[in-house]
Amino acid sequence: MASSSFPLHLILLAINLLLLPSVVTPSTARYSAIFSFGDSLADTGNLAFFSGGKDQANRPPYGETYFHRPNGRYSDGRIILDFIAQTTGLPLVRPYPAGRGSEGFVYGANFAVAGACALSNAFYEAEGFNVTWEDYSLGTQLKWFEQLLSSPSVLAPNDALSKSLFIMGEIGANDYSSVLVGDNPMESAQALVAPVARAIGAAIDALVRTGAKTVLVSGVFPLGCVPLFLTRFRTRNAEAYDPATGCLKWLNELSQNHNLLLQRELRRLRRAHPHSTIIYADIYGAMMAIYTSPSQFGMRSTLEACCGGEGPYDYNSSVTCGDPTSTLCSDPWSYVSWDGLHLTEAAYQIIANGAGIVAGPNAQVSHYANVDQM
Repeated sequence: MASSSFPLHLILLAINLLLLPSVVTPSTARYSAIFSFGDSLADTGNLAFFSGGKDQANRPPYGETYFHRPNGRYSDGRIILDFIAQTTGLPLVRPYPAGRGSEGFVYGANFAVAGACALSNAFYEAEGFNVTWEDYSLGTQLKWFEQLLSSPSVLAPNDALSKSLFIMGEIGANDYSSVLVGDNPMESAQALVAPVARAIGAAIDALVRTGAKTVLVSGVFPLGCVPLFLTRFRTRNAEAYDPATGCLKWLNELSQNHNLLLQRELRRLRRAHPHSTIIYADIYGAMMAIYTSPSQFGMRSTLEACCGGEGPYDYNSSVTCGDPTSTLCSDPWSYVSWDGLHLTEAAYQIIANGAGIVAGPNAQVSHYANVDQM
């Protein structure tokens, strides 16, 4: 059975492995395909498709570092999913709703959508919340996956699922932010943690019962270190901040509670499915290592956005990244935050190298990725 998380020393080991020069082709990779679920930290173009190209991530300077053009990713370049795909020697994962066509999904599909919640809109409506967002929740993403399974002509052979890597990307942050930004009390967000963890567990259970054998599950990131939340909940109370990082303690405690309950769910699922490998990716721990010792990772700015408007954390909700009046840093590789909510490619790579260890000790960097396949 796989270990329950990736501590920092394994992340550093994975970084060393990824520096090896050999090239892995899809035919020699451990996994035959990747299927991904989640929110904006894993979206590779689905929301851009749903918005008709009007999505924020479909405007410059998004994508400038690696793709040299906007491509629906909420970053200046690659995201965690891209690095994992390249590590395993597979092509970059095609977005499902945006990528339907004759090409098929032999190498997998990405169902993640920016803004997606773990819980359905029906849940929030029943709880009396004012729902103003589209339902791209885990339930909706699972329905898309079922639709893909019903079209065998676009899938790999029958054993594709058992040989595939399933990634339950970060999800839950939008559940909490939708409640908190709406001026609901902190207790309202805390009350969501248990149902959110159960919803993620239920989705993983459904995937395993469908045929998934290897599932990588991401925890939630440190919400208290995000420029958007640092700006929204700025306070003169010095006790509210972690003196070592400058992050809001109460929001990070919310993230830690989420990750604790999620890991309990995963332990339950491992007992229920002993023949499947369910791995917890400690994104919170990897990111806190950066916030605590940024210079060790080549980072200069941890709490300021590289791209955005004027504000205490270079974030302004009225002037977001891509706005004609927004500003852009000259060195995104030294920033953790790209646009005040999402990460730079450099930060994603540090985290993804730790998660990429699931490819096994023989996995090395692949130069197979073809951006034209997106």
